[in-house]
Amino acid sequence: MKYLLVIFLTFAIVPAFGQEPMIGDYLDSTNPSLMIQQTEIPYSEFNRVKGDAVIVDFERIHAGSWQAEFHNDLLYGNPDGDAAIRIYDLDIPEKFFEIGMGSHPRYSYWIAAAVPETGYVLLYSAYENGWVSGKPTKITYSEQAGLTVDNGLRTVLSNLDISPFTIKSYSVHGMKGSTDPPAVTHGVFTVKIISADYGENPLSLFPFIVTGIFGVVVAVLIFSKKRS
Repeated sequence: MKYLLVIFLTFAIVPAFGQEPMIGDYLDSTNPSLMIQQTEIPYSEFNRVKGDAVIVDFERIHAGSWQAEFHNDLLYGNPDGDAAIRIYDLDIPEKFFEIGMGSHPRYSYWIAAAVPETGYVLLYSAYENGWVSGKPTKITYSEQAGLTVDNGLRTVLSNLDISPFTIKSYSVHGMKGSTDPPAVTHGVFTVKIISADYGENPLSLFPFIVTGIFGVVVAVLIFSKKRS
């Protein structure tokens, strides 16, 4: 009986650790448990004032732990123009975080968030040299660690507690006033989101199946020992 317990414990423990998601796995598009979504936002969508921004649903919902990259390949046409994107939560529509990138030559940058308890709050801002063309903003989130933002140069925000946050939709804007010149004249703004969905991978259920079998076998062995 002792040897049987060791064997089953070995099979139960090893697969469980083998299925633990790692940061490196996010780059493996062959892993069916990962959802990788890329959305290209045309430049014309940024030629709106904040009040006229349109909320657009992503094709997929991204829950649990996720990573997002914002690639700003826009050509600005107005020194006062911006490229701001808001990412909205699934369960609380008025809950979002915002990343803003200003035009050259200042390259201003800001991070803000809105939650029902506090409203809109500016969390980080840089008047100039806040971002660099060709280097994406990277955002990571988990319910345990919160939200962390890297502006392509360094980490500028760490462990912001906005949990839970499930990505549902986005909106963009870039003009301060409706009579201003267009903020952007060319290019595209790309959003890439990676999240885990272990329901898509049947192997992710293997540790739970083995654990269940192990429990049944132990119960049978104990019952048999009592009868003998």
